[in-house]
Amino acid sequence: MEPLVRSKVLMVVKIPRKLIRWWKMFSLLEQHELMHKLGTLTSLFDITPRPNIVEAMLTYWDPQNLIFRFGECEKTPTLAEMSGLTRLSYIGKDMILPRDHSRTRLLSNLGLKDNKHLKCLEQSWISLDYLFARFGPQDSFDVFWDEFCTTKAKWQRRRLEAFSLALLGLLVFPLDERHISTPLQSVVMALFHEKQCKTVTVVPMILAELYRALNEVIGCIWYFEGSNLLLQLWMMENLHTASLLCPIDRALRDRVVCIERRMKSPKFTYPIGVTSWIEFLGSRTNGNVLWAYLWLPLDDILVGCLMQPFLMLIGLKSVRSYTPVRIMR
Repeated sequence: MEPLVRSKVLMVVKIPRKLIRWWKMFSLLEQHELMHKLGTLTSLFDITPRPNIVEAMLTYWDPQNLIFRFGECEKTPTLAEMSGLTRLSYIGKDMILPRDHSRTRLLSNLGLKDNKHLKCLEQSWISLDYLFARFGPQDSFDVFWDEFCTTKAKWQRRRLEAFSLALLGLLVFPLDERHISTPLQSVVMALFHEKQCKTVTVVPMILAELYRALNEVIGCIWYFEGSNLLLQLWMMENLHTASLLCPIDRALRDRVVCIERRMKSPKFTYPIGVTSWIEFLGSRTNGNVLWAYLWLPLDDILVGCLMQPFLMLIGLKSVRSYTPVRIMR
């Protein structure tokens, strides 16, 4: 992992080992179901965080127009790119409206009894240690039986939901000190339980929170609350040459794994350190930045709006305008 030298912004620089252990405790069938719900977000375990790339990118972020200005290029993550990267569809689906449930309801949704001693829930967060102890190992239900208000059969199902809450809260919508945002429970419920689970998508929320995090760190917020891992992957995909794409991408369907494999290829060399990355990105031209067209469903209209030239994306903490016309021209 690249050293985080002279960092002005904190972000995810290490995948929690306990989260990786939890993933390996699931059966292949359970892992397949999680991948169906979360797409390639489950592959973020295999990523080497490179915070220097993201920190250098912040130098070129235009918060008013929500774009990066790299040398001669203007780039911004789009819905289509995030959808292709995560293998989660967004076309024809509704955005998820997050809700911050009460302590009692949140615990009830997980099959747990009310616990007044969990003061962290009053601040809208919960810890990985708490969730892992109760939903990780197969004997957790027997160990903490007096804390549950559900059957073991239903607890098996809740394990997938608790894991999804942890993954989203630690790698996709992270908070400082590895706190897991409890409003994400409403997102998990929409993906797993609600009747419209097949008609909702988390992709707009991922993009909205990326935009919010980029704007906030420019405004001196010290922790990056968007997915710096997805932002890193998006940036690297735009820097890889076509000759590097073919041999690796033909063998692997998972775009996250593809990009990480390319990063380790001797054919691709990249700068070391924030300063070197700033110089490298500032010298980009339209000739040496690659549009990630392989991600895009070219037979579909990617995005459109009849009333105004932008859409409103519902995030976890805010709503952001989305104007892809500037880039996708």
